Amino acid sequence: MRTVTKAEAELDFAAVLESAAKEPVRILQAGQDVIVVSAAEFEEAQRLLHKKRVRALQRVRLRATAEAKANGFTEQLLTDLLVR
Repeated sequence: MRTVTKAEAELDFAAVLESAAKEPVRILQAGQDVIVVSAAEFEEAQRLLHKKRVRALQRVRLRATAEAKANGFTEQLLTDLLVR
């Protein structure tokens, strides 16, 4: 397991993540463990972030669809606009 200080991690966090893909990386602050970053944890965090972004985009799409319908915007009107 690689160990880095919090200051080192802040300077080059990309390198910490790159290392975490190969082995867990322990980050210390004032000699105490702050966190251990591993590839599995990083991948899980990325997956959760992706799901959160997808849900946010779905909410935007639903709001935009409702607003468009409320303003008389139809599928046919959209098709006509895009075909021009």
